[in-house]
Order: sequence, then structure tokens, then C-alpha cells
Amino acid sequence: MFTDRDRNKVHIAGKHLERRYMMTVYHTTYDLRRGSDKINLKGRPYVMALSHGDPSHPYVYAQVLGIYRVKVLHPTMATPTSMDLLWVRWFEIDQTHQAGWKAKRLYRVQFVPSHENGAFGFLDPDDVIRGAHLIPCFDKGLFVALLVALGSKWDYAPSANWKHYYVNQ
Repeated sequence: MFTDRDRNKVHIAGKHLERRYMMTVYHTTYDLRRGSDKINLKGRPYVMALSHGDPSHPYVYAQVLGIYRVKVLHPTMATPTSMDLLWVRWFEIDQTHQAGWKAKRLYRVQFVPSHENGAFGFLDPDDVIRGAHLIPCFDKGLFVALLVALGSKWDYAPSANWKHYYVNQ
């Protein structure tokens, strides 16, 4: 485990991020076969990973905003090493919605408000379990003016984001 002090010593060699637009996540399917999901910034940008802090739900969900490869150098390394990372916007489980097997309803997620710490972050692609299929909750409306425009052609228009999504399981 790295401390904040260790992370502050990491340098990006050449101060350059190489942008990618798609990645493939390989996983085992329910019938023990090999499956894959394509994570595409335009069409399928949602992923799931294991939750390490929330006892109410075993997974966390995120919208991938960017896929990058970067060369990093740490004082303990002899040469720079390539590292892949995902820049994500996190979802949180909607605690006001009854969900799960007993309730016979899909879980519902919403974006972590952009002004809160931890709304955005980086995720190691190796921590991604698979792509997530999120269904917009149309009756709750659109996500309006809660996110400042990011200024990239790859970012979604604010009208494309919904306030809530159902997690298709």
C-alpha cells in the first residue's frame, strides 16, 4: 500500500498523457466462459469495480471520462514504467430507493455531486470487473447544470446524462 508521501514522489516522465478511446475488459461469464466488454467513451462508458468501503453494496460504478497511458517514474525505479489509468466520474447508490433481491427491484445509482471530494478520480483498469449496463431512469428527469462543462469533444452533452440510472444485473 502506498502512502500519500509515496504518491507525491511519482513523476510523469515527459509530462505527457497518451489518450486512448477504447479498452477491452475480459471477464468470466455466469456459465464460466470467457467474455469481454468494450469500454468506449462514446457508447459504453460505464464500468464496475469492487467496493472496498461500502458494506451495503459489493460494487462501485463509474462513468469513464478518459482512458490514458502514462510513463511514470518513482525514486525507487530505475527506468520509467508505462501505466494505464482511467479518469472516472463516480456514481453512488441511491439509498432512498428500495432495491435488491428481497425488494425485487434493480439498484439505482446517481452521480456523486461534482462539488464533493471524490466525485472524480482515477481507476486502475486492472480493478475493473466488467462494463456496467446502466439504464436511464427516465421518470426522474435529466441531470441539468450540476456539472461544469469539461470542454472536450469526448465529453457528453449535459442533456445526455440522467439524474438516476438503474443497474441492470
